[in-house]
Amino acid sequence: MSQTLAVSELVERLGERLELHWVCGRREARRRTLSVASFRARPSLVGFLNLIHPNQVQVLGAEEQEWLDKLDARQRWETIAEICSMRPAALVVAGGGEVGDDLEELAGDSATPVLRSPRPAWELVSTLQYEVARALAHREVVHGVFMEIFTIGVLITGDPGAGKSELALELITRGHRLIADDSPEFTQMTPDIIDGTCPEALQDCLEVRGLGVLNVRRMFGDAAVKTNKFLRLILHLHQPQPGDESSVDRLAGRSDSAPVLDMDIPRILLPVLPGRNLAVIAEAAVRNFMLQLKGFDATADFIERHGRLLGREPEP
Repeated sequence: MSQTLAVSELVERLGERLELHWVCGRREARRRTLSVASFRARPSLVGFLNLIHPNQVQVLGAEEQEWLDKLDARQRWETIAEICSMRPAALVVAGGGEVGDDLEELAGDSATPVLRSPRPAWELVSTLQYEVARALAHREVVHGVFMEIFTIGVLITGDPGAGKSELALELITRGHRLIADDSPEFTQMTPDIIDGTCPEALQDCLEVRGLGVLNVRRMFGDAAVKTNKFLRLILHLHQPQPGDESSVDRLAGRSDSAPVLDMDIPRILLPVLPGRNLAVIAEAAVRNFMLQLKGFDATADFIERHGRLLGREPEP
């Protein structure tokens, strides 16, 4: 479900910081809301004045006000009437510009909230875009353990009893950091960035079967935990059934992607078998993934090298 943010709530959050002052429409501010179905959808949440793809919050900077002032009285009236007819959530006059009588009158007739601020337009747009996008970002809780391994965010998933918490505990002892156990919450910040955090009730906690709930911060120190991280990789602990080992690609392993919010996150499947050191394997998987991000593929390099060697052998 898409979330909504009332204009009145937005002003309460950022009014003092951005020096926002009401001109008109304050009573209607609770009914005018901002919402987003997708980060790829139009109109955008906040932006400079746009008559073709109107933003939900239209910011009028010095250039926009100068353009309006160059119009004759009739064109200016019709343009402002068109802006208000698009029913923006709010209009913000930036840079301490004057709010014309025509703008105030038409905004009052259409119950459009109007605010002004002495701050420059670019500052208002950048700050409002970030804060509004964060407040309306889609969120999803995924079952697993979210950790920082070699500086990147890694989600460890698997069936109950696969050993996710035990693997996390071993990785913590090897110097990696816990973000959230069991129910990490992911927020889509931009079309290609998902941020993962820990619910307040579960912060610093890791539940290990046979030991119960452990406080990682108290046991290993502040350096063993982290508040948030961008999700880059999923390690899925797979318990193969008898006979499944034969289907494993010995050259490239098994990997695919898993959907989280609006993104497909790379996923590596790690078979859970007796005698395997999963912590070492997980670290190797993350290191290999980081090499792939830099453009190096060990499997492709091995195949290419093997092909060169075969090409050197004389024909029988």
